[in-house]
Amino acid sequence: MNGPVSEASTWLLRWPQILTAVLLAMSLASGIGVIYSVHKTRMLYSEIQHLQSEQDRLDSDYEKLLLEQSAWAAYARVDELSRDELNMVPPATDAIVMVQK
Repeated sequence: MNGPVSEASTWLLRWPQILTAVLLAMSLASGIGVIYSVHKTRMLYSEIQHLQSEQDRLDSDYEKLLLEQSAWAAYARVDELSRDELNMVPPATDAIVMVQK
């Protein structure tokens, strides 16, 4: 009795073993996927933390530069430098010429 019935019965007897092997492989693949996902999440979170600290440092530098720029560009300072270092004086009122469009 080596016919189709014998082959079907052999396959049916091995069905639980095949199902167990398939489920074991799927569980293993799922576990590896979870491990990879957790690792990737931690790496990305670490990168975000690093980039946020870099952004905070750059924001602080930018604020300092804005403050320095406003100090260098203050009208009183520019006026003082123009008078002292460049010997500039305001023009006399009769020397001012109005240009119209």
